[in-house]
Amino acid sequence: AADAPLAGAIGAEAGSWTARWYAEAGVELRHGVKAVSVEAGGLELAGGGSIEADLVLTGIGVRPETGWLEGSGLALENGVVVDEGMRTSRPGVFAVGDCAAWWSARFGRRLRVEHWDVALNAPDVVAANLLGGERAYDAVPYFWSEQFGRMVQYAGHHPVADTTVWRGDPDADRWSLCWLSGDRLVAILTVDRPRDLVQGRRLIASGAPVDIGRLTDPDVPVRATVRG
Repeated sequence: AADAPLAGAIGAEAGSWTARWYAEAGVELRHGVKAVSVEAGGLELAGGGSIEADLVLTGIGVRPETGWLEGSGLALENGVVVDEGMRTSRPGVFAVGDCAAWWSARFGRRLRVEHWDVALNAPDVVAANLLGGERAYDAVPYFWSEQFGRMVQYAGHHPVADTTVWRGDPDADRWSLCWLSGDRLVAILTVDRPRDLVQGRRLIASGAPVDIGRLTDPDVPVRATVRG
């Protein structure tokens, strides 16, 4: 239904560069097409038309179910609203995991990230704060996906960016795409360049300014692009 693969995760511009992988694998990829029903023998499409199929696989994702919390006094907005310490709007009540929309000081907005990395690390913050601490959760979001034998990794939050730069040729087998806000790296997408991802994630976390000219050179390590 989207304009490109992975558009919801990395944006349509970046996702469009993955479309050729489908063609190379013999997969017919249709953009902006919605299925309205599964019938015997295949799919019925919005606006007419159908696709014959012996097997239909659906991967439509999920949304937080917060209807049962209406009237509870908890603030709800794309999940359960929490502060940087995972506290809800009601004293003594915390939320954590896929349902929690937490405030990120790093990106200046509220994030809700559906990934095991959040489920693994954010509960430590909740536990510390339940015991009277003042911990904050502000990790750099991360995910990975294997696409047709390619390791695709992403870290950061690209919607806050105002500039994008490439490291390498997106028509080649290995490349990275970097998003920046001013001279600071805020997100990075890598294809079979795991070192770029590891170093880029650390650089996003540090908030250090980078030399954009050096960042565009794929032979220069990401960590070596920090301005002195």
